[in-house]
Amino acid sequence: MTIAAKHTDALATWEPKRQMTLAQVRKRSSIVAVLRILFVVCAATSAGIMIGPIVASSLEGANADPVNLAADEVVTMVNARFTGHNNSGEAFVITADTARRRRTDSSIVDLKNPRLIDESGTVVTAPSGVYNQNSEYLDLFEDVKVSDGQGYDFITTAARVFVQEGRVAGLEPLIGNGPLGDLRSDSYEIVDEGDRVILRGNVDITIYPDGQPEPDTETDE
Repeated sequence: MTIAAKHTDALATWEPKRQMTLAQVRKRSSIVAVLRILFVVCAATSAGIMIGPIVASSLEGANADPVNLAADEVVTMVNARFTGHNNSGEAFVITADTARRRRTDSSIVDLKNPRLIDESGTVVTAPSGVYNQNSEYLDLFEDVKVSDGQGYDFITTAARVFVQEGRVAGLEPLIGNGPLGDLRSDSYEIVDEGDRVILRGNVDITIYPDGQPEPDTETDE
């Protein structure tokens, strides 16, 4: 046998082995590709399991109805108490069931059931009010009641109490009664720590020189 024939036989013998090797390589490449795909899928699934709840929670928070916080709500105090002294050096106390400082101006406080008391005996109450600590006045609304410490009681729907001046003023009608009689006016001002009452507009005063009359009573004969 010649060298060329031997070489041809060797190539014939080697060629099938080469084809089988390429098939194996292709098969192995296919397996590796499948494994890579499976790995990517598993990684994505694991990431989804971990990240999914976080994203869902974020989306839920974004889609949830927002908490309606009024712009004037920052701090809420329960059984609030404010103290100070007026220009005469007399102490005053403002209390309330709740007090909420405004976001835009923390010196302005919204009050529920405010009550002001000073050393002269004046007591002012209302269902709602606003206390301006910087300007030192107390605005009261709705059913405002004022007792001046001299036996007079006043009722109105709005009042501004200047705590430093010991003065109460309002542009709403005022109804009052006391030891000397009854009064009514369209606007009013209580000054000098309650010693003086200034009435304006459609003033109606009934004076009882001998004090308040006794209520009428009926007796059976």
